[in-house]
Amino acid sequence: MRFILFYLAKPKYGGWPTYTAHLHRGLRSIGYEPIVIKVGNKTESKTRNYGRKIHYLNVNINDLPELAKKYPSIITAVDKSGREAADLLLEQGVPIVVHDPTELKNGMKENLSDSKIVVIRETMLKHLPNAHYIPHPYARRKTTLIRKNKRSVSISRVDFDKHTEIICEANQSLEEPIDIYGFLNTMYAHFNLDDVYPDWKNNYKGTFDAEDLYSGEKIAEQYQNVVDMSRIKGDGGGTQYTFLEAANANSNLILHTGWEATGLLADYAQSITTTDELIDFINSDRTPSQDAIESLLNFHDATKIASNYQQYFNWPVELQ
Repeated sequence: MRFILFYLAKPKYGGWPTYTAHLHRGLRSIGYEPIVIKVGNKTESKTRNYGRKIHYLNVNINDLPELAKKYPSIITAVDKSGREAADLLLEQGVPIVVHDPTELKNGMKENLSDSKIVVIRETMLKHLPNAHYIPHPYARRKTTLIRKNKRSVSISRVDFDKHTEIICEANQSLEEPIDIYGFLNTMYAHFNLDDVYPDWKNNYKGTFDAEDLYSGEKIAEQYQNVVDMSRIKGDGGGTQYTFLEAANANSNLILHTGWEATGLLADYAQSITTTDELIDFINSDRTPSQDAIESLLNFHDATKIASNYQQYFNWPVELQ
């Protein structure tokens, strides 16, 4: 059966498109034929490349309700550009995924009062108490345990909420600096990095390929440590995709204590508060717990998560 993933946002990198792609794989593994839908000026007959080895179709906003009536569907992400389309689909009873508190600005929270909402971290329930928590789906890539020939890497965005300045500060003292990959917010770099750490770009390796869902994981598997200093106001505790990619790569994961890792994530990750603690951990020779990695990845298994969605929303699984 066809399944519609409404992607009502502009970003090509980051958690939103990554989530959509992993859920796509999970739904396919339980028998659906998922397709990503974006809003276009007109409804097209040919799909376009979404990256990550999947495709999307542009559909005129006026044709969205008919798709929602015909097939099981969910809104996987929405930004300002997709608000009108989201409101139209929410009126049709289409469920929506809310990833973090920043998405609830400018009246969006009020618009969700009567909607079917999924959140991907339990901490989001304090913002949306009527939502249903279903963890990130992650379609694991088969890897082998290989000897890591590089020390440390960051595969997050270079941005305000990622606090890349902590990594740049640590790099001033590390004999083997942390390599930095990811989409660059030039405004953040200008105001927080360029003057304070003028040589920071010596360790910046650029973005990675959106064509491959596992490009971040493939980078991470070369390194002993993955460093992610994320802190999001009013959020945290659960996973981000960089965390799961680090686990899939069999690397140590170093987080900031401000993320407040709990449960299976806390069993796997090391949390630090200061730059000195970050430097000390990187200079140590540690290996991650394989039991902790297996437990975390099994909990987020995309097939299991897709089944959770299907059962919760009682979506049909056979052709009518």
